[in-house]
Parts: sequence; structure tokens; C-alpha cells
Amino acid sequence: MKKKGLLCLLTAGVMALSACGSTSESSSNFNDEVVMKIDGREIMKSEYMVYLYTTTKSFTAVGGDEIWSMDFDGQTADELVEERTLNTLQSVVAAKKYAEENDMALTDEQKQEAVKASEQFVTNLPKEDIEKMGIDAKKLAPFMEDSYMYSFVYQALAAECEVDEAEKAKYYEDNKAQMTEDYTLLDIETIVMDDLDKAKEVVQKARDGEDFEGLFKEYDVDENAKKEEQGGKMSLYKTQFASSFGLTDVPEVGTITDPIEMDGVYFIIKMNNITVPQDSEIKTVAEASFTNQKQAEYSDARFAEMIAAQKVEYVDGVFENMEKFH
Repeated sequence: MKKKGLLCLLTAGVMALSACGSTSESSSNFNDEVVMKIDGREIMKSEYMVYLYTTTKSFTAVGGDEIWSMDFDGQTADELVEERTLNTLQSVVAAKKYAEENDMALTDEQKQEAVKASEQFVTNLPKEDIEKMGIDAKKLAPFMEDSYMYSFVYQALAAECEVDEAEKAKYYEDNKAQMTEDYTLLDIETIVMDDLDKAKEVVQKARDGEDFEGLFKEYDVDENAKKEEQGGKMSLYKTQFASSFGLTDVPEVGTITDPIEMDGVYFIIKMNNITVPQDSEIKTVAEASFTNQKQAEYSDARFAEMIAAQKVEYVDGVFENMEKFH
């Protein structure tokens, strides 16, 4: 089974540590041994397993359990997870080296944040997974600090990037029309009903001049929406509107749509306002988007250079026997 579309969603290393489940403590039977060395730095089994866990969970979140039977251009999902986990560890090692060479260090406040994040991470871990990782909050804290430092180094590298002003201006001009379309804001009101014939009656009442908000209070079947201050009112961008309701054309202001069937219920929509962004707003968004893109490319390239120069040594008989999280 092949699903190349997922590959691009899984190419980046997992730097944010997150999990779900129930609390536990590390297993006393866990043998925390060296599994590899990256530029001479020993990577313990517990550290490797933490990043293997987060990478595995990110894969499952994207592709579900079926992802483990997929083929990614000749690689299995497990091989790809192993590759991404190693890339993450190499990035962490590279970030620590860069930080040391440039006198970067976490503040006491940031270290405390890492401690709290570690405690939360462990609190939410399933017992069987935490036993595989052999960690508790105290043991996890240095790994969390490393993750924080990676983020700061990534930002520091991004700040080194000099963005060409002419290219930035061209990006704005090339994307101005599409971004204006995408960021056009629609203010709408909705009534959700579960009976098509009744929904048609409500549409006619609204078109005959009855107060739309009053009809919402009387007929909407979403009790949670009725409890909210805004009720059936919402604002969303044009592209969101089209994808959410499956419409190719945006109704004119004042239009009340026929019932739109979605997942067994019917939406009646009233278009209240359409706000087209100013050129100055789009210019700001376009320039920020271009700058972020270029800075990310620069940081990624710098990390790729640092990783390419590293030496990775596996400990025979240990790395091959690592457990999995699926």
C-alpha cells in the first residue's frame, strides 16, 4: 500500500514532546544503556525512546494505525520513524553544540518551564509506554531542556537570514490577488436543523422578513450553540467558508441560502457582511509569510549542514533490539 501524500507531512523531526494516557513512574527493570554516539556524545536508551515515542505518535496521528502497513518510496513506516528519530536527535546535538559555541543558555525561568512540561508529559503517559522509555519527570527534564534549546537555536539561525527585499516585493505582487481572495472575511449567521421540510419552512420565514436570530433561538437544534453568546453567528475566511459548506460561490450580503445538508443535518446560512482586506493588510501578511518561509529554509539548511558533518556510531546488539510503540 502506498500513500506518498503522507510523506511530506512526516519529513520534519519531532521537537515538541507531547503524549496522552495515564500516569506512571519509570520501571525499575529498565536497563538504560548507551545505544549510539553522535559526535562522541552518548545517547542513552531512555533519550532515544522518548524521541521514538513522540515520532511514532506523530505518524499515527497523521495516518492512523494503517500507516504501519504503508510503503513510502521503498521505506516502511517503521524505517521512516527510525530515520526521523535519529534526525531529531542529531538536530538536538547540533543545537547544543551551536549553543555552547555561541554562549547560549536557558534562563532559570525557562528551565522551570521545562520541568513543568516534563511533569505534565509524564502525568499523561500510559504505564506501558513510560516503562518502555524508562523515565520519570526528573529524568525527562534534561531532554525537555534540550528540546527548548533546539527551538531557541532554530530562531537564532532564522534571525541570521537576510531576506532579499526585491524578492519579497515580487512575492507580494505575485500572490496579492490570491491572498486577497483567501483572507476575505465573511460574517454569517446559521441555523442548524435536522428536518429538511422544516428547514425549508424556516428559510421561507427568514426570506419573508422574520428575524433570523429569533428563528435561530426557536428552531436551531444545536443546544450548545444556543448557550454561546454569539449563538449561530461566526466569522470565517472565504476559503474556510467554501471548504466548510461545500459552496463554490459566496452568497451576496443579505442572502439566505437554501438548506445545506452536512453530516445528516441542514444548515441555513445568512450572509451578513463581506470584508475584503486592504492592500496594506495583504502586503503585511505576504511579507511576513515570505520572510518566515525564507528563514525556515535557512535554518533547515544550516541544521542539515551540521547534521551532515556529524559522526553517528551505533552500539551493536543494543540498537537493533529496541522496542516499538505500536
